[in-house]
Amino acid sequence: MTICKIKTLKNNNRMSTQELLQTIYKKIDEGHTEFEIEACGQHDIGGAVKAKKDDASLLFRITNPGQRVGAMAMDGVKIVVEGSAPADIGWLNSGAEIVVKGDGGDTAAHCAAGGKVYVGGRVGTRSGALMKHDPRFEPPQFWVLKNTGSFSFEFMGGGIAVICGYDCDNLDSILGNRSCVGMVGGVVYVRGKVEGLAECVERIPLDKLDKDFLKSGMPEFLKEIERPELEEELLDFSGWTKIIPLPKELKEKKQPVKEFIKNEWFKEGLFGDLVEDNGEVFGLAETGDARLRKPVWDKDLCVSCDLCLKNCPQNAIKKDLANYVSEPEKCIGCGICAAVCPRKAWKMVNN
Repeated sequence: MTICKIKTLKNNNRMSTQELLQTIYKKIDEGHTEFEIEACGQHDIGGAVKAKKDDASLLFRITNPGQRVGAMAMDGVKIVVEGSAPADIGWLNSGAEIVVKGDGGDTAAHCAAGGKVYVGGRVGTRSGALMKHDPRFEPPQFWVLKNTGSFSFEFMGGGIAVICGYDCDNLDSILGNRSCVGMVGGVVYVRGKVEGLAECVERIPLDKLDKDFLKSGMPEFLKEIERPELEEELLDFSGWTKIIPLPKELKEKKQPVKEFIKNEWFKEGLFGDLVEDNGEVFGLAETGDARLRKPVWDKDLCVSCDLCLKNCPQNAIKKDLANYVSEPEKCIGCGICAAVCPRKAWKMVNN
């Protein structure tokens, strides 16, 4: 099937984002898999779409897009932006390959959980923030040729970022200021000067596995952004380091909840002006009046199959002749009795 070409500006009339996306959906339903889109600031192009056939892939070539190129894009989708793109490139990327040959705006690869985001220039503030990794899938990758804005990789929980620092010798920090605040997982490879890192991370030399990863991934990245001539320069590892989160250490001795409430919590409790707080602390799985829910039995629906009796983890259900009773002092309100009952004779109600 031929390439589907879409021009969004005709006779000075701009196609709306809604109209453009509906056109794309329609063309995909017709079996189209390759698109060339001359955009005019429309947003969300290439996101949350799949080919009509499960074994097919989609390719989008885009100029002049708006925000959120490839937002929530999925596996089997490739997006190539000829030039730059504004904020939220690859937001919540779930498996697509997204290539921006120019600069990217703020929050590039924000919340990315899969796939690859390649940027052939700079990206803005908070880029790479909240990246994450589901161990069932390959970790997301985020490659940038030049540098990031401040607060990059904020609260990063997983994934791999590579910031090449090309043509950035004049910068005090390739990652801007206050990078990696709250970072708890993943790794950031960076080439060049870095200042103002958060205290929760450390910067260490590359090991063999790190170098092997960069050697294997760099040629593909440079090919996609059309800068293959930089490979030898960027694979000189003398300027590279990596940033990883520090293990969280308990600097103060733990104290019981009652002691914390007494010494450090609000005077007379958070709602002290409304209700009296006696300081009692409930456990994670309480019985009796402290339960969040309690089971109620309906005799008319019961068929005496004893599934509730056999599956209760607390042995809280007793059978008295033809009646079933849940003992409050044993029941934790887990709801298993209601879940296994074929006639819904047990119902959970708020306690």
